[in-house]
Amino acid sequence: MDVYEILYQFCLEYKVLLNDEEVPLWKLKKDDLEKANLDLPWKSIRDLAIYLYELKKKQQNSKELIKCDIVEILAGIALLKPEEGNNYMGLVTEDMCLTYLSELITARINCIARYYYMMKKPQNTNIFDEIILKFPQKKDIRASNINDLRDLIEKIRNYFK
Repeated sequence: MDVYEILYQFCLEYKVLLNDEEVPLWKLKKDDLEKANLDLPWKSIRDLAIYLYELKKKQQNSKELIKCDIVEILAGIALLKPEEGNNYMGLVTEDMCLTYLSELITARINCIARYYYMMKKPQNTNIFDEIILKFPQKKDIRASNINDLRDLIEKIRNYFK
């Protein structure tokens, strides 16, 4: 099982509110998804894109790993709707989210490669960083994981079809 399959399983365990009860995504049906409160900090995919851009910039300028929840971010990209009336902008914004997320992962890889030894795992890592720790230690690493992330988002969406 690769790290993206593990991330997919974590995403299906993401808790949402349905009839004032917390339930994991995997228990929802397509009809339930419309009624569920995703309990995300963003109102639209556009808000998420802005958040990811700011987080990416913050991580690029930091010597520490910035805390973020990859499962929440992936659930947001997969399930948040675009703002009313502009479906095309929703697709563009989703692509921006994936680009920023990929760049955020690259910034985290570079942070770990620059400031930590691979033999000594940093204390504040999570599943997000487990992806990063699989890469070799080099300066200015570029991760090309956007297609893997795109496949993961589609897999989450297809779960509800």
